[in-house]
Amino acid sequence: MNRNLYSKLSKVCLKESPADLIFKDANIFDVYTGSFYGGDVAVKQGYIVGIGQGFRGNQIVDCKGKYLFPGFIDAHLHLESTMVSPNELISTAALCGTTSFIVDPHEACNVAGAAGIDYILQQSEKSPANVYVMLPSCVPSTNIDDNGATFLAKDMHPYLESPRILGLGEVMDAQSVLRINPEMWNKLESMDGKTLDGHAPFLEKEALQAYALSGIRTDHEAVDFPYALEQVRCGMHVHVREGSAARNLEAIVKGILREHIDTRSFSFCTDDKHIEDILEEGHISHSIRKAIALGLPVKDAYQMASINTANCYHLEHLGAISPGKQADLVLLSDPKKVDILSVYHKGKRIEKEEKIFIPRCPKDLKKTVHCSPLKAEDFHLPVLRRI
Repeated sequence: MNRNLYSKLSKVCLKESPADLIFKDANIFDVYTGSFYGGDVAVKQGYIVGIGQGFRGNQIVDCKGKYLFPGFIDAHLHLESTMVSPNELISTAALCGTTSFIVDPHEACNVAGAAGIDYILQQSEKSPANVYVMLPSCVPSTNIDDNGATFLAKDMHPYLESPRILGLGEVMDAQSVLRINPEMWNKLESMDGKTLDGHAPFLEKEALQAYALSGIRTDHEAVDFPYALEQVRCGMHVHVREGSAARNLEAIVKGILREHIDTRSFSFCTDDKHIEDILEEGHISHSIRKAIALGLPVKDAYQMASINTANCYHLEHLGAISPGKQADLVLLSDPKKVDILSVYHKGKRIEKEEKIFIPRCPKDLKKTVHCSPLKAEDFHLPVLRRI
């Protein structure tokens, strides 16, 4: 934070000038201690600037003792698999309390290369939420793939200075890491302290340790608790996946409860979740609700949905309700049921009726599926033997 901004915000904190917005009489969830306490939350220019009583404000939200949480974070998802445009998905999921999305656009990039990444960044730029991007690591996905582009380490360099780029997307080709493939290691080494996402199902113990040794720090592919535990013991951060097809939350949460495991190395992600499932059951809100119903303590579930992920990706301005954090907030009537009353991004309420801004898709990204013309003989099948 620069001194000019601090000068404005600190005056509100010290009650020398009014806040833009005050959440009055809130039951505030403190992610640092896992506890609740009462108070008012003052917001100025999209930042939380003070917590307590006696603030003056231009706008008041009377919480009436309801529960105030930091906005939820989806630790890993592919916007392409939701079957709608990026901003439509983000706007819909934001109403479910998800105010930050960590996106891996490897599907768009495999079709269109850097233009696919640019499309995701441009489409989500004016979204009512924070949208961050991990640079796809496997384009093409394998060396036998027939796709539309390549995306090499040298192609990543122009993106690395952007604050919206958090690191390297899921490294699906584990063998290229273990066998020290030059191009893969060019990508790993180019990230310079940024987070490296993994994709490592079914690796044996020594191979998993060697994979983690490379600096890869996250994975969302654990389908059971023993493997998730093995990953955590390797120093990895496990994103508990609950999407449309892959639903691993129950198995992993039951293991956490059975073994009394600390949850600081766990977060929630959707990976691939269709829009109809989000409309029916929620987004990260569904993961929180389901985890609590399975017996996970309320504090652990909400920490997994916020501060754990923020810490994993070095998002120092997100994940908590404390001075200096961005005012991404969710007001709930019942934390166990995750009954959402309202959602705020940078101190602005996200309205259900608000018109969704959907930028036009560039012409170059249309008609990207190229098939050879079909002829009748293409459908002929060989006769292997006569019966």
